[in-house]
Amino acid sequence: LADLTPDDLERFSTLGLRSVIDLRDDDERERKPNRLPDRAAISQHAIGFLPRGAHHLLTSLGPTSTAEAVHHSLTEYYGQFAIAHAQNYARMFEILLRSDTLPALIHCTSGKDRTGFGIALLLSALGVERDEVFADYLHSNRAPRDLRFMVRKDVPHETVRALMGVRADYLEAAFAAIDTHWSCFDHFLVEALGINEARRQQLREQLLV
Repeated sequence: LADLTPDDLERFSTLGLRSVIDLRDDDERERKPNRLPDRAAISQHAIGFLPRGAHHLLTSLGPTSTAEAVHHSLTEYYGQFAIAHAQNYARMFEILLRSDTLPALIHCTSGKDRTGFGIALLLSALGVERDEVFADYLHSNRAPRDLRFMVRKDVPHETVRALMGVRADYLEAAFAAIDTHWSCFDHFLVEALGINEARRQQLREQLLV
């Protein structure tokens, strides 16, 4: 949202959004603050975080870094999303359950990892089948954000492309961690996110058509 053009802002203002849920950490938001229409009454919710391991990944990339190394690192830190950052996603659900929040936009820096997992959680809580959740997640590969501004200029092109994309095994690692630590997704929703059956029904009523 930091790079919206005047034409983008005009289109953005027609969406009727009431909330923006920002999953970036403080430094990311300061470097690239959201640019929103001046006349839009949009509440911004800064509930973000830098994924555990992300800083090391970005700062360690150099001319000899490989795409496979990026894949390995991303798989590892997806496995930490639900464990290390459950409170952030719990806050996301709390915001979405408010009566004055919707329509809402959820984003991070690239829109594929923190946001991708968050949307996968939301769709799963709504009862969407797992294969459809994965298909939705993999849509990020259709229009990846150029992330070269986040790494050194001498990082190989294929390595940067790996950083920009998503793979099914990333999301599989996140759900596997949930199953390992909470035995099943339903237990994770209740115990880690505070989403019981009554709240799931409220989400269905607010978000499903």
